[in-house]
Order: sequence, then structure tokens, then C-alpha cells
Amino acid sequence: MFFYIVCALFLLNAFTTEAAVTTTAPCVDRGGEAYCSVHTGAPDYICTNVMKYYLASQLCAKSCGVCV
Repeated sequence: MFFYIVCALFLLNAFTTEAAVTTTAPCVDRGGEAYCSVHTGAPDYICTNVMKYYLASQLCAKSCGVCV
């Protein structure tokens, strides 16, 4: 009997779940074009430096090509 209840709840859940809506943010450089052009061309390149990946993904996503 328990098995039938679990199956019924599973089927009910499968048909009543709503699809998740995902939206993507536009790919922009939040740090500004001047900031990103200076720091992506510097010897300490923020786009390839592992320690600065978060900075690159937040401020210079378009210039570094890390848009999702």
C-alpha cells in the first residue's frame, strides 16, 4: 500500500512542477571600457590570472570573454 502512495505522489509531483525560467544578463564590462582595456593588456593580465578570475568575471566579463 505504501508503494502505491509513493508512486501516486511521485506522479502528482511530476505533472505539477513548473518549468524554471532562466534569464541571462547582458554581456557588459561593468568596470568600464577604459578600465578593462588597460587591465586586460597589462603584464598582469586579469583574464588569465587565476587569482584575479573573480575580478575579471565581475568587472571585465565582455573583454575577458567570461560571459555565461
